[in-house]
Amino acid sequence: MPRTSVTPSDLPKSICFFNNKGGVGKTTLVANLAAELTLNHGKKVLVIDADPQCNLTQYVLTDEDFLKIYTSKDPHTIYSVIHPLSTGRGYTTDLPISKTKNFGFDVIIGDPRLALKEDLLAQDWREAKAGGIRGLRTTLVFHNVIEQAKNYDYIFFDMGPSLGAINRAILLAVDFFLVPMAIDIFSSWALTNIGEAVKVWEKDLEFGMRNSEDPSELPAVTMKKLRFLGYVTQQHKERKENEATRIVEAYNNISKKLPEIVSKNLSNFYPKTLNPHIGEIKHLASLAPKSQTLHQPMINVTAVGSYSSMRKQAREIYSGLAARFMENVEILDKEIRERS
Repeated sequence: MPRTSVTPSDLPKSICFFNNKGGVGKTTLVANLAAELTLNHGKKVLVIDADPQCNLTQYVLTDEDFLKIYTSKDPHTIYSVIHPLSTGRGYTTDLPISKTKNFGFDVIIGDPRLALKEDLLAQDWREAKAGGIRGLRTTLVFHNVIEQAKNYDYIFFDMGPSLGAINRAILLAVDFFLVPMAIDIFSSWALTNIGEAVKVWEKDLEFGMRNSEDPSELPAVTMKKLRFLGYVTQQHKERKENEATRIVEAYNNISKKLPEIVSKNLSNFYPKTLNPHIGEIKHLASLAPKSQTLHQPMINVTAVGSYSSMRKQAREIYSGLAARFMENVEILDKEIRERS
């Protein structure tokens, strides 16, 4: 079955947030953008914590819920999605979806044991490229998750900072990828790495699907060409000059070069009508750690004092990000429809 550019209208739009450099605010962006879309735009969002570090899970679950889930004998997590494949039971038919009390969206929580499945996905990828049924079924596990979660508008994947087997399976399943970026040289390298890797992976998967030993045994998935939704810059440093605030010059120089770097490395992943710079998140002092401590989105942090002003800024920032995010989804959707 060849890889096509058709996205069925009855499926949610799936987006992974990726940067193979850590510390760029990826998890904070995922949680707060999903909360903004859910709480203020009426969207139904499922967030999947596919990072074995489980930072997103710790952020969005209350302490009570966190302890209740992880002290149970068999917690329902992302591990529950992949583990049945390794035991020959096939895909799970009951997604382990939990509710978040303060963020509004649904979540498939993370699990450190997910790292144990990296070898499984890596080994089965070699078989998948050659058309092996087991390898293809394992590689397509997140396609199956997306097709089961039909009642959502968006599915977000929070990923670890690597181009390993788990993240490869996610990138080959989703519609779009979004890159959170700190304004530094190393963060921009992610744009080069992901573009080169995805091109090779897509060709390998297409070959495996086309030459599968028994196509009737493959899951009924709709293959899609991965598209670049855009990038978000954040955590830049500022300084005051004559009551005006501006980005520190070294960071400003890097920031100015980003559009050229994006175009050079990812122009094949998005149309010219799309502005890939979704927005910028300024450093909001202690609001982010306070949000994490309270397990509340930054737009709704209940702390008072200086937090009131920072909360207002967060609302303006995430409102703008959500608007541009939805605009870019529509642009890419239109392009896909016109090509199909």
